Amino acid sequence: MPSKRSTRLNEIPNTCFDYIIGGGGTSGCVLASRLASNSSCSVLLVEAGRDSGLAPDVLVPGKYVVQLSKDKRGLWELPTVPQRHLNGRVIEFVRGRQLGGSSAINYMALARGPAADYDAWAELVGDHSWRWENIIPLIKDLEDFDPRLPPCFEGYARPEPGLHGKGGPLKIGFGHEMVPGVETFFQACVAAGIPVCLDNNSGNPVGVGLAQFNVRDGERSYAANAFLSDATRSNLVVVTDTECDRVVIQDKKVVGVELFDKVHGNSGYVACRKEVVICAGTLATPKLLMLSGIGPKTLLEKHGIPVQIDLPACGQNMLDHSILTLEYEVDNRIPAHNQIFLDPELLRAAEAQYAQDRSGPLAMYGSSGSVAFPKIPAMYDSKEFQELGTATRKFLLEPTRPSAEIWLGSGPAAYSGPIGRKDSYITHEMLLQNNLSRGSVTVASRDPRALPVIDPNFLSHPFDARIAIETVRMALKVAQTPAYRDTIRKMVHGPRGMDFFSDKADSIPERVLLDFIRENLGQGYHSVGTCRMGRRGDPAAVVDNRFRVVGVEGLRVADLSVCPILTSNHTQINAYLIGEVCARHLMREERAVGRAAKL
Repeated sequence: MPSKRSTRLNEIPNTCFDYIIGGGGTSGCVLASRLASNSSCSVLLVEAGRDSGLAPDVLVPGKYVVQLSKDKRGLWELPTVPQRHLNGRVIEFVRGRQLGGSSAINYMALARGPAADYDAWAELVGDHSWRWENIIPLIKDLEDFDPRLPPCFEGYARPEPGLHGKGGPLKIGFGHEMVPGVETFFQACVAAGIPVCLDNNSGNPVGVGLAQFNVRDGERSYAANAFLSDATRSNLVVVTDTECDRVVIQDKKVVGVELFDKVHGNSGYVACRKEVVICAGTLATPKLLMLSGIGPKTLLEKHGIPVQIDLPACGQNMLDHSILTLEYEVDNRIPAHNQIFLDPELLRAAEAQYAQDRSGPLAMYGSSGSVAFPKIPAMYDSKEFQELGTATRKFLLEPTRPSAEIWLGSGPAAYSGPIGRKDSYITHEMLLQNNLSRGSVTVASRDPRALPVIDPNFLSHPFDARIAIETVRMALKVAQTPAYRDTIRKMVHGPRGMDFFSDKADSIPERVLLDFIRENLGQGYHSVGTCRMGRRGDPAAVVDNRFRVVGVEGLRVADLSVCPILTSNHTQINAYLIGEVCARHLMREERAVGRAAKL
């Protein structure tokens, strides 16, 4: 069982630290580890959730589905406002509430996305260090990549050695055993016109390929066990179940933080000598800034929050991928993830095998699989595309930037009908990329315990509906290829009234597809941009290219909220990278101050 890494608020050994990191998620763990190991400075890492070292199922790849449905103590479940373009539905945003943040609960596939995304990031913020050729060495430093492939899959992937790291804390590979159905999915994607991609982390992910996973020897490798496994350093204190209520500012300079111990119900103040770095995530970071008096002046005054810095962009410009699924009952001789949790005997056997040597179904599911990143021409032939601005069209047409992601999943996801113990299902999950709808995160009151007001504003941009329509059509084409003829028995979740075996994808009326999309579209778990990074003078910027909050001394933000674009990837890699880059900025500045003091 993993060990406990943290302490409580009333056990903190001192009341002043050099650095205070507000949020022990993906970026926060990287930042805390790097700062503490590369300097003598004192570091306090504050996490609102539990110590994930007390939850052994976090490490079991095949239990990620159970985590997301039953492990309530390890989750933030945050409702949105009713979505006016989705029939007024309220969508629940799920995030990790524990050390490691969402890296402790997510699906473990690691996808970097296209090189062009990082080049665009560099251009937007006026900093060439974000270009692909400059961030690749940092990503390689983060990872320990194992290129070995499961038996009989050697021809399905050929990772480029120079693009992958060795010896880093994050363990990456393909898994020791491949989930059933990958060969069929590959054949179907190729038949539908999607090319093969032998390394979808090469900077050009377009095509169908084997996914790379942050798993090693049957265990999840994530921010907490990768970066805090040696969290006994005397200069690093980790406190859990403790919320950052407010950053305290005097004369435009941060001097400390107000904390709240959720277990004991007591509050406390901790002073900061150098800097506070907020790493609470896209949803919680703008909330904390606003509670501290940093945000849109009119909103803060409305809630009686004293204004420290009028920063209208705080909480704005939220971007996210969105998700749809097509789901099928298949030949029940094909093993499926759902069968393990519906059959007590199968589950007992799987748990015994996993306990013995970290192998079997609970090691396989969640640690291997296939993903397609297609380029879908119909999107770019549409009226909605032609109505976009020149710069946006150029961005979307870049050859290595995929239109969407189609993922092969084992077991049902949205389907809630009757399921027999032996019934087998597959899911084709569609992650809609490059969405242009912008949402927001604001505060409901000055009460730190109140949930943030989240409005992703899904499908508000006309092109996003086109993305969804054409991605559903593409996914249907994949399932309707001859490769699946002897596999799929029936569609159990898809457009209403469609006959899967006779209605071809291109002939389905758009209104039928739009009805399905509005009834079922959900969050993509990749929210970014609410404290976006930008150039000096950019009215949409909340932080500069060194993560410093505009107008405040001694305060930075380092999490996915700073991303200036919605990258076509799984954004956990952005979170790791942001923590690493921010740590390097702070350590570089620390060394510069030390040198100046010696002069």
